Amino acid sequence: MAVVSSLKGIWWNPFVNRLEKWLRGFAVDVPEEPDWKQSTIGSWYIHPRQHAIELVFLSSSFAFASYYFYGRALGPGTLNRYLLTHFVPPGQASWMEKGLLASLVASLGVTLTHKMIRKNVLFMLQPCHVNCLLLIFTMMARKTSALPHILFNIYLHTQWGAIAALVFPDLRDHQYLGETFNFFAEHILILLAPVYMIYSRRYLVLPTSPDMAFLSFSLYSLFHSPLLHICALKSGLNLNYLFTPPPSKSMPKGSIITNFFSF
Repeated sequence: MAVVSSLKGIWWNPFVNRLEKWLRGFAVDVPEEPDWKQSTIGSWYIHPRQHAIELVFLSSSFAFASYYFYGRALGPGTLNRYLLTHFVPPGQASWMEKGLLASLVASLGVTLTHKMIRKNVLFMLQPCHVNCLLLIFTMMARKTSALPHILFNIYLHTQWGAIAALVFPDLRDHQYLGETFNFFAEHILILLAPVYMIYSRRYLVLPTSPDMAFLSFSLYSLFHSPLLHICALKSGLNLNYLFTPPPSKSMPKGSIITNFFSF
């Protein structure tokens, strides 16, 4: 625990001690050592002290960044705000779009069914499932509203998570009929659907800019910490690998920041 050791004996140690004590009382009991045969239950792969520090400071940083870049990317007087308030969608949804929407709903429904059977519905908060729900909402919402277009553009900047899931699939706990097939179907759908949505021109694609990219990543990170982090600590479930990373022979014990990029 090199990172934890470096955090001891410094001026803020009393504060961090209280923070760690609070987190240990808040979090459920989880094993000290990971069980690499499953991916559902977490462990103290990362020391509780480090969890506590990162929960507070990462969440604060992500909240500030989200507020700051929202003003720069979507605030009054910006080009993006003008485009969002003047966008007029051309025509109605095609049969292809309706088919994609139905496929997304069906795939998410199958996923929810499997989670209910396994009694870990909280895993529906996994980023890719939330992204699937985000696309469903975007496709069903009124196109004259700015919200679905904002969410769509945020997704376009953060859809690399689905690519990572397909490149490094974690199928350790799959055992039910159609579960593995639906895993790949869902992740392929949330990558293909936006391609057609852009092609249809019924969804506004904002000009590329660092501010919009940073806003998207900040909001994505804010969802990860504190929301997912708190849910993981309270439930003991290894949501988005916040407790324990996927198994790897060469992976050293790292931080939540390292695990954040594992799907």
